[in-house]
Amino acid sequence: MAAQGWFAEGDVEVAPGTTAVLSLTIVNLAETTDSFVLTPVGMAAGYTTIEPATLTLFGGAQETVEVMLRPPLLPSTTAGPTSLSVRMVPQRDPDNIATAETTIVIGGSYDRRINVLQPAQRGRRGAGYEMMVENKGNTLASVRLHLVDPSGRVEGEFDPPASGIEPGGSTLVRLKLRATGLQWERRPRTIPFRIDADQPGSPTASSPATFVQAPVLPERLLGRLAGIAVVAGLLAGAWFGLVRPEIRKEADRAAGEVAPPTTMPTDVTPTTLDAGGGVETTVAPVADDEGAIVNFQLPLSIPVGQSGANQYTVPAGKVLRVTDLIIQNPQLDQGSLIVGRNSNGLLTYNLANIYSDVPVPLVTPLEFLANEQLTVSVTCLGVGDPTAIACSPTVLVSGVLLDA
Repeated sequence: MAAQGWFAEGDVEVAPGTTAVLSLTIVNLAETTDSFVLTPVGMAAGYTTIEPATLTLFGGAQETVEVMLRPPLLPSTTAGPTSLSVRMVPQRDPDNIATAETTIVIGGSYDRRINVLQPAQRGRRGAGYEMMVENKGNTLASVRLHLVDPSGRVEGEFDPPASGIEPGGSTLVRLKLRATGLQWERRPRTIPFRIDADQPGSPTASSPATFVQAPVLPERLLGRLAGIAVVAGLLAGAWFGLVRPEIRKEADRAAGEVAPPTTMPTDVTPTTLDAGGGVETTVAPVADDEGAIVNFQLPLSIPVGQSGANQYTVPAGKVLRVTDLIIQNPQLDQGSLIVGRNSNGLLTYNLANIYSDVPVPLVTPLEFLANEQLTVSVTCLGVGDPTAIACSPTVLVSGVLLDA
């Protein structure tokens, strides 16, 4: 044997991703000077470096070199005891090889990951999720899955609830999620939650996910109801403006009353209203037995965050008796609408409760004397149509214009 070597340390522990330095002492047993090539062998040779790799010693001399271990942070780096050998090959006699051996202990690495294949799902009562649980460490993963929702709005069951995964492996886990309550508002509700994979003695792996809970009532149902309300409003307008007056006339004729000829009063002229928003409406009186039946609109266009009004002024020598009102809110705007006399409010409505048309039959008619104003004022707090920039409600007024 031309040389002899030994390690100063034994059973050295080194964690993957870190560096450990060992001291190797080499003695030239020959009487002449020789050079030795130092080569690591064994399972740890792939991540072992010797400095210097070639050593020249006089006969009987010895020297210490550094052996650096850098096990990579990979699942293939097996945890546990591993042998390390260094071969010392002399140049004078290459066949006279000496070997120094030691044992190193590779530590465990814990890297568990959760990859949710459907990060966001939509449903009314629940949804199904699939996820891949991966083990990027070098030890066996034995994890148990949990659903974490601080709000308590969702809960779920995992299939399987626990998994054992080899280093570098992965497994598919399914989650059956259910909501603890229903969404009664007309808009969907977004519920974020977290999925954890726990294992004692190792860090917890987590992944976020989202459940979009759809409302109980379909979102398009409100639009259909709004369409029905529009049709109902038109039918109500036809009833109060056309059918009911004709029924009254027929009842009067059946009772033997002689009605005077229906003529247009000569002292009542069409009135033009200015809504303040560039919209003009004409009031066209229609003759009746007790006066002129009038039907007119008071439209408004009020920007968000502002207030505005439209009004109708009773002509001189006349009295307006309002019998019916129809409040229209086709855009589903938000705010308040007040029907009043001059500056005094009489009827107040919340636009948020008016989905299309709201007929307001008046058991006791509202009377407005000559030169008094029937006003409609609106405070716009929000626009229901995202393409609009202003609240656009309209009030349809039906009544009778009498001589004072």
